[in-house]
Amino acid sequence: MIRFVAVDIDGTLTFVNRRLDIAGVGALQKAEDLGLPVVLATGNVLAFAETAAIMLGTSGPLIAEDGGIVYDPASGWERVFGDRVDAEHGLAVLERKFGPLQQTRSSKSRLTGISLKRTIETGAAEELFRREGLNLVIVDLGLTVHLQSPNVNKGNALRKVASFLRVPLAEVAAIGNGLNDVEMLEVAGLSFAVANSDEAVKRVCTHVTSEPYGKGVAEAIEKILSLRD
Repeated sequence: MIRFVAVDIDGTLTFVNRRLDIAGVGALQKAEDLGLPVVLATGNVLAFAETAAIMLGTSGPLIAEDGGIVYDPASGWERVFGDRVDAEHGLAVLERKFGPLQQTRSSKSRLTGISLKRTIETGAAEELFRREGLNLVIVDLGLTVHLQSPNVNKGNALRKVASFLRVPLAEVAAIGNGLNDVEMLEVAGLSFAVANSDEAVKRVCTHVTSEPYGKGVAEAIEKILSLRD
């Protein structure tokens, strides 16, 4: 039986313009009402995740900064994985090669990485990191890219949440759409890619919804709830 579900926000609960798809909001509230806690998992900063949880009415712990931070509002339990020292070094290397790069507005608030406007090709950045011997990954989110340590990902964060809640990963579901969701979807016992997902995301999931965005989330939640009956 699925004990909780982790759900990405941007591109999963929201459209491309980041506007909430109400179909997904209703599905999360139904899940909570029926005793299925929702864990929000975002690439954004913790303050964003906390605000989203309040507005959406979710009760589970929060995964922020692509898995760099895990926080449980109910108990105050928090874990931060690493820091941004390596990312700062990586940014310096990139700027020596490509010139000044623009950080996003929230980047300065990040504890475990750096968020940049997408003005460079990720492949070129990865090759530069390899040549410089830097243990960094660059995650392409479309309009932005994130520089962070390899151990910072939503999969490791989901493991930590499951351990904190004393729930086997086999009894955890996850829903996502983007490349920064892959590790989370791989470790969850049941995984859903909404229809608008990247093909690489669809390949690692046990299910691909027929509907995109929030309607896809609603479809996944209905499937999960049906398995609990």
